[in-house]
Amino acid sequence: MQNTYASESQSYCFTGAFLADQPVKKDILEFRKDYGKKPYLVMIFLGWGDFPSERTIKDVYAEDCILFLTWEPWDAQRKAGIDFNALIQGKFDSYIGKLAAMLKEIDKPVLLRFGHEMNGDWYPWSGAKIGANLYIQAYRHVKEIFNKGKAANVKWVFSINWEDLPRDNRFILYYPGSDYVDYIGIDGYNWGNSKHWSKWQSFEQIFKARYEQAAIIDKPIIISEFSSSSSGGDKQAWIKEALNSIKNMKKIKAFVIFNQDKEADWKFSPGTRAALELKKQLRGNYYKDKNTFKNSSKAL
Repeated sequence: MQNTYASESQSYCFTGAFLADQPVKKDILEFRKDYGKKPYLVMIFLGWGDFPSERTIKDVYAEDCILFLTWEPWDAQRKAGIDFNALIQGKFDSYIGKLAAMLKEIDKPVLLRFGHEMNGDWYPWSGAKIGANLYIQAYRHVKEIFNKGKAANVKWVFSINWEDLPRDNRFILYYPGSDYVDYIGIDGYNWGNSKHWSKWQSFEQIFKARYEQAAIIDKPIIISEFSSSSSGGDKQAWIKEALNSIKNMKKIKAFVIFNQDKEADWKFSPGTRAALELKKQLRGNYYKDKNTFKNSSKAL
């Protein structure tokens, strides 16, 4: 999959969603029923030492979708980070190599984001916890094992938070270099007033400045997580504005809606005004749920 997007039509963006921890065909087809199109990118989260479900892989590709793997270097149950010094010294090379081989066997494009939102301070792999140098060394070490295993179908997403927290924790400090990155991902949510520290924000208030900063890097962009709470504003109007704004940000080639309630009511519950608006905005040719490029190795 080459990043030949400049030679393709500029007027498109692929759909995507987080549907379930281990999504299957039923989840993909329900999304299409509820919102009119399939999620071309199907996101899953993977803890350290784990592997994707074989059924999820089978069902995702049977539906002509693409697996988007968020690989979190921690024990997700205990919220405990791995030993990153041990990682760069080779302690986990066997596990990393086995995952690389598994994803290579898919023989179709896979998107992978390792250690996302490192420019925040909430994950044990964040720069605020381990520092930029160790993060970059870890990222490069993992990527080089995939290179050694010739897992060329796996494309790497350097996925950042929409704001740097704390402010001097700038995302660019963690950029591992163009040879290690295929796409830039940006995560952001409108929390509304669902938390004591949050307020209602439009899609552009969340993403515009970060998009402009990320667009300087010569890589296509994915909105790798986004959604809105309904608390404190009009969720229907929010998603309408969001999907219209994406059309004006031409380097955005895909989005992933976090369509499950978690910290807030992120899901666009079927039948609600917000869900019907999402379905309406996905109509037409701009938002694509299948690969129509002549270059079949191109994912986005």
